[in-house]
Amino acid sequence: MSLDNLTIASRYSKALFELAVEKDQTEAFLAELKQLRQVFVDNPQLAEVLSGSLLPVDQKQTTLSTLTDHASEYIKNFIQMLYDYGRMSNLVGIVDAFEARFDESRKIVHAEVTSAVKLSDEQADAIAKAFAKRVGANQVVLSRKVDEAIIGGVIVKSNNQTFDGSVALQLTNLRRALINN
Repeated sequence: MSLDNLTIASRYSKALFELAVEKDQTEAFLAELKQLRQVFVDNPQLAEVLSGSLLPVDQKQTTLSTLTDHASEYIKNFIQMLYDYGRMSNLVGIVDAFEARFDESRKIVHAEVTSAVKLSDEQADAIAKAFAKRVGANQVVLSRKVDEAIIGGVIVKSNNQTFDGSVALQLTNLRRALINN
């Protein structure tokens, strides 16, 4: 039975996260994993090369050693295990899942805020604090987007939730109310 990528990412990230918690190394693991993820994102063919038969095993091992040269023993062993089990193509997904577990454990929420004009840092911070309070998060990491079509106000999207405080929505609701009455 073949496992899907989400299941693989979930299982491996869970095991690694549990180890990180046990060793009190969650932040360090995450930092190392993010660096490795970036290498694989920047070089999408790397996982295929490490998984395929184009390179001899000794060259693959040399490449793995180079990749993990500055990594902790735990991360080196983890990457070696992924290689041994033919899971190098799952590395990015595993790191994404690990980061999601980290964020969940720290009550960190990622959200996108859309505004009609570019927000100042102070405005973005105020929105992040208000949103954190609303969703019970310790921290909100905002990405910003400008869309003049919303006219004014903001729309905040996070985890399949949308909080729409845009003028465009208010006008639409007003229009509906006037038409229905």
